[in-house]
Amino acid sequence: MESMKQQCYLWNVWLTWIGLPLLAVLVWVKIGFLSTVFVFVVGLYALHLYKRIFPRISKYLGYGSVKDVSPGSAPRSKLPSKVVLYTANVCPFCPIVKRRLLEMQRDFRFDLTEVDVTFRPGVMRRKGLKSVPVIEMDGRYWVGNATSSQLAEFLGRSA
Repeated sequence: MESMKQQCYLWNVWLTWIGLPLLAVLVWVKIGFLSTVFVFVVGLYALHLYKRIFPRISKYLGYGSVKDVSPGSAPRSKLPSKVVLYTANVCPFCPIVKRRLLEMQRDFRFDLTEVDVTFRPGVMRRKGLKSVPVIEMDGRYWVGNATSSQLAEFLGRSA
């Protein structure tokens, strides 16, 4: 079975943030306010839990493994000075990529800026991007999950 691309489409992110409040309102109308609070709290906790356990269940969801591959000795023809990471708060791949980039900062010495685009669709639309995580460096983009090895190669290449 071929695995799906390891990225989160923004329409799925927005559907999550529209769907949870709509479900809560529906529960309020049908059952009552306390049930609404319960649904909303459980929903937010479930999103948090999903992101935490995702690395262990990704292969069962069709995404394949998200295990890391060490970079070894990466080509360093041009060290980046600034890297931008575009994330969304319900994407399970974003914290994985962020953690790997933070670990790589020690060797590559770059400034990392994280931009949460969950409620800022214009940022991604201007760049022509439709999913997260996205790493931007020197006008180039890496879309989706990446191993440390892939990140080292991407960061080490000349523009």
